[in-house]
Amino acid sequence: MGDPQFGLPEEGGNWPDRPSVFGIARRGRRIALVEIGDPSSQVWLALPGGGIEPGEDPETALVREFEEETGLQVAPVGELGGSSDRVVINDGRAFNVRGRYFVVDILAEAPERLTEPDHRLVWRTPMEAIRTLHRESHAWAVVQWLRGLRDPSGHSRRGRLGARREA
Repeated sequence: MGDPQFGLPEEGGNWPDRPSVFGIARRGRRIALVEIGDPSSQVWLALPGGGIEPGEDPETALVREFEEETGLQVAPVGELGGSSDRVVINDGRAFNVRGRYFVVDILAEAPERLTEPDHRLVWRTPMEAIRTLHRESHAWAVVQWLRGLRDPSGHSRRGRLGARREA
């Protein structure tokens, strides 16, 4: 079985592939999201991430996108999987976003590296994220991450969500 497909119906559109990466960063009981748009009119929530530039590997693209969109410096620590999502972006171009999803550790805050003026870092619980993320594919990725926190018996593999790690 391949990666799940989300988004608009295939009929009636040209959907060129757009390789992309997105990440889940946790701080306590919340995960990082980006609020995109003009707060006085319309905004939506997304996982931090975006398109992979020519010559970039997915991990490098993810680190760059996190810095540009959130001002956070991160390091990928694991891959959750992938999905495809047929979307039309703000300028009217249509793509089939071929997203790879990663778990990342936050290394530092670097607000000077935030270069996307219409993106704002916000923190939400995973359940709030699932309910409010604009793209169904992003909500799917959060669910996959939450499922990965438990082993098949239902016991936590990484401790309670938000629990402190002992050094």
